[in-house]
Amino acid sequence: MKLDLNLLQVFDAVYTAGGITAAAEKLRLTQPAISNALKRLREHLDDPLFERVGKQFVPTPEADRLAPIIHEALRSIEQGLSLTDGFDPGQSDRCFSMIVPDAIEPIVLNPLLQTTLTQSPGIRFEVQSFYGVDFNQALLSKQVDLGFMALPSHEEQLNSTYLIDDETCIAVRADHPVYGERDVFTQEDMGKVGLVSLIAEMRGYTHLEYEMRTSNVQRRIISTVTRMWSIPFIVARTDLAGALARRMAETVADDLNLKLFKPPIVRPAHQWYMIWHKDNDDDPAHSWLRNEVLGIFAKLKAADQKAG
Repeated sequence: MKLDLNLLQVFDAVYTAGGITAAAEKLRLTQPAISNALKRLREHLDDPLFERVGKQFVPTPEADRLAPIIHEALRSIEQGLSLTDGFDPGQSDRCFSMIVPDAIEPIVLNPLLQTTLTQSPGIRFEVQSFYGVDFNQALLSKQVDLGFMALPSHEEQLNSTYLIDDETCIAVRADHPVYGERDVFTQEDMGKVGLVSLIAEMRGYTHLEYEMRTSNVQRRIISTVTRMWSIPFIVARTDLAGALARRMAETVADDLNLKLFKPPIVRPAHQWYMIWHKDNDDDPAHSWLRNEVLGIFAKLKAADQKAG
């Protein structure tokens, strides 16, 4: 029996989305259509592929084995067709996969989605967390289209391009009873004010954490969080302070009424880079995505220059 390619697309959608309902929304099909396709694929492969365990839709070992193979095969077909037929973002339904650290996620996704939702409504994005994944391997295996990192890649098969500088800042609410009227946040303040901070294993990724440990700066951490995105929302409603990436903080500072300070230990700015596999250099769809990202950061750099 010949295997219908559409069945593999359904399998990939169910596996990545984690269920029939989400897969149906992703593929713009009905749930019965997804269920019927899964039934046919199960019969063809002689494996249940997915089983219900409580409320979860759990893949079988065979599904886990097949998933990366099928996903990569579908991506290769999609890329091959885009090379043959050209790429029209207004008509495309391509799904781009990216690894984006949360410190840069809103900077990339906010303007990218604003553009695509109006001009390229069929295009979708799947974003993976920077933490807990093998960054280079995901790009080398082409499981993701783009990665963003604070260092360029030195892998021979990967390209890196500089995007923009960033730095750490200290955020408090603008009407903070102690720091609302202050212009400087000192090392002594780190030991006085209550802090909300990333969990230790994630703080270890930051330049500021390294400098504070080296300088034995005392801190009074009241609470830890697992994502940097939580920090501005917590400090906006409490008397706590928090360290986070300045460009992330600036995206919400006005809406949350935040005041931003330079950190008590000044570090040189760090850089953000966009990284991708060299095999994608001539893929029209991939080129379109890279140019969209470069355009976003070109506007940010122009705004920096205008601000002096």
